[in-house]
Amino acid sequence: MKISESTAQSIYVLRLTPIIKKIIKKKKWKIKEDNFQVILRLTVEKFYKFKPDDFIGLTDEDILYEIYRLFESGPLADYLFSLDGLLSKRSNYDIRHKETLRLFLKEYFELFFPEMATTMNFDSVIFMDKELIALFGGEHRITDALILIEITVKNESKWIMIHWEQQSNREPLFEERMFHCFCGIYFQYRKLIFPIAMFTDTAKWEKPIPKNYKLKVMDHLINEYHYKLIKLKNYKANEFEKRAQKHPLAYAYLPLTDYDNSERLYIKAKAVNGVLKNFPDGTRRASLISLIDELVPLNKDEKKEYNKLINDNLETFKEVYMFKSVEDYLLHKGREEGREEGKEEGREETLIRLIEAGLLTGNKVMQATALLGIKNTLLDNKSKRVHG
Repeated sequence: MKISESTAQSIYVLRLTPIIKKIIKKKKWKIKEDNFQVILRLTVEKFYKFKPDDFIGLTDEDILYEIYRLFESGPLADYLFSLDGLLSKRSNYDIRHKETLRLFLKEYFELFFPEMATTMNFDSVIFMDKELIALFGGEHRITDALILIEITVKNESKWIMIHWEQQSNREPLFEERMFHCFCGIYFQYRKLIFPIAMFTDTAKWEKPIPKNYKLKVMDHLINEYHYKLIKLKNYKANEFEKRAQKHPLAYAYLPLTDYDNSERLYIKAKAVNGVLKNFPDGTRRASLISLIDELVPLNKDEKKEYNKLINDNLETFKEVYMFKSVEDYLLHKGREEGREEGKEEGREETLIRLIEAGLLTGNKVMQATALLGIKNTLLDNKSKRVHG
């Protein structure tokens, strides 16, 4: 039996209303009725991506996870942020870090915890984001991670959990909050937990955050909890770059290390070049380029300086030069959509310029040809100009 649109809407509203009210009560938000109706409408609109039958089949845990995702970005997040004191706006900056962890978990551990990486079966990984949100509700962000993974130590296999948090700034009693999370996760799952906090702020701390949390009565130690703290600003850029020779993921984090501000554009160019050189084209590489762009945003004048730096150092940054040339051409192509002849000629000239500069060889020529939409016959004719 087909459900009418009005009936379907009623199903979404009836199911989502008590869950949203529960979240609001838990967060202790003071929401006026008209504000609540806007929140409900924005939430319902996003849940329309689920067909009614699929929506009915969602668990409360699934719905909670989806709602907290809406709190992170998009129209609902923007609306909540507009209500005074209600929600701290999340940025693509934080989301990119979580995305990097998901796509490069093996490389991440090889870079920061190489001894652990050798014990881990990365084919067994299960991301438990929904469970983390369900366990702690609004106290945890969608950009944090809980991971179940199998490790083998001395021929004995066991499952452990990784609790990972990315922090854009330091906060009071952070070590106590990490301990609270540890207690909740262990109570729920009774498994060993490997806790990690990665600080991506650009501040140089005068006083470091404690990496442990103690409970004691007088001189009697009751409990001592430790977590792994990664503070990228503590690494000197030139030393961290040496790691990239063995662990290319280090290039993506290079902009967060310690260097003089006058080297900012140079560091970005090194990071982008390293990523382009070491990771094949695709979603993973695109995610790292997006991360670097978030880490080192450039204004109009800085973009000009950055482009000049690339053009003046072609040998050092040849991967960036090739990438930018294709990227710039595609932008130009979009502007020239109505001029077919000019488009075709522009594609050819872009490709020839890259070949002449020695920046496209072998398979890269064919890849660029496909990307720019150049016919093979045109490529053959132009090749005579280059090699003839």
